[in-house]
Amino acid sequence: MTCLGSDTVLNLAGLPRTPTVINLWAQWCAPCRAESPYLRAVSADLTEVSFIGINYDDPQPDWALEFADLVGWDYPHIMDPQKELQVPLKVPGLPTTYFIDADGRIAGVHPGELESEQQLRDLTAKYLGVS
Repeated sequence: MTCLGSDTVLNLAGLPRTPTVINLWAQWCAPCRAESPYLRAVSADLTEVSFIGINYDDPQPDWALEFADLVGWDYPHIMDPQKELQVPLKVPGLPTTYFIDADGRIAGVHPGELESEQQLRDLTAKYLGVS
């Protein structure tokens, strides 16, 4: 999949085998906007966990890039404007956060808005064993 704001291609299956949090979001999604500070803060603190954003079902990649910059996300984001991941990830809607273990398996899924930094930290500890 193509990285947001560039022509770089990222293969999710080829990522390094480290605990990873993957968050599906869109710039038009109000709950996605509400949880953005929690993702920024926790991703900055948990250096042993990789974070990846997936700009999902978003018709305005320029607006998505602007939003990602405004909220201060400094981890990679890829684009899925055609919802190619909907079936393989069983995406229930936006936002959705996936917790991928070091073996590359989905260890847990949180459908819906993250409501606090602590909730994200608790989910990361629960599913990935990292706190």
